[in-house]
Amino acid sequence: MHTHKMKKISLLFALFTLVLSGCADKKYAVKAYQAQLRTISDTIQADTRMSQFISTYKGRLDSVMNQVIGTALVPLSKAQPESTMGNFAADAQLEAGKKLDNMVVISVVNYGGLRIPFLPAGSITKGKIYEIMPFDNLVTVVDVPGTVLQTFCDHMAARKGWPISGFSYTIKNGKATDIRVAGEAIRPNAVYKLATSDYIANGGDECEFLTGLKKQASAVLLRDAIMDKVMNDSKQHKGIEPKLEKRVYYAE
Repeated sequence: MHTHKMKKISLLFALFTLVLSGCADKKYAVKAYQAQLRTISDTIQADTRMSQFISTYKGRLDSVMNQVIGTALVPLSKAQPESTMGNFAADAQLEAGKKLDNMVVISVVNYGGLRIPFLPAGSITKGKIYEIMPFDNLVTVVDVPGTVLQTFCDHMAARKGWPISGFSYTIKNGKATDIRVAGEAIRPNAVYKLATSDYIANGGDECEFLTGLKKQASAVLLRDAIMDKVMNDSKQHKGIEPKLEKRVYYAE
């Protein structure tokens, strides 16, 4: 009797395994779907359980993001061809680049990477820097020949100017003219060490002309570099005070 029962159990197990195997091999496909547009607004009632769930983490996050790390002595704005916010971000990246390689002389931040248009004068929180630079872009050093720097400047000029540091150029008829590094005209055969983001260094924002160049990667976030400059300038000068310096401007 015991042996008969064991055989029966074994047979049932085998059949169960066979059924599961058949289900695993079965392929499913969507036959139809229906899309519906839902507008998110204040009229939608909050989900109490979700709000309670989020509040547990929001409190911890706010305690970090509301931390004041420095002071802006003047308002910072994002604009083209040059802006105070752009100059500050490019300067911060240049300083970070020099720490990686003291031969770094120029810096470029893509205009679209700065995500808010205005920062008022006053206290600067860590959260506000996350709003300016929400992406985890890493500072990267690129060896750029003078001929490629000309191409890069033309690329930026065609897009009405990006934030830069360590050099300058004039926009004329959508092209870059009078490009100067540390006040000197660029030399086609020279190689300039550029600090930029890994996104740009790897060809992002249509910068494919940088992809084949020698690079030095790092683990330094551009966002952290900006925060460091806010804190350091606030300690040394009681606040940050970027100015417009005709780094990029239109020919008269």
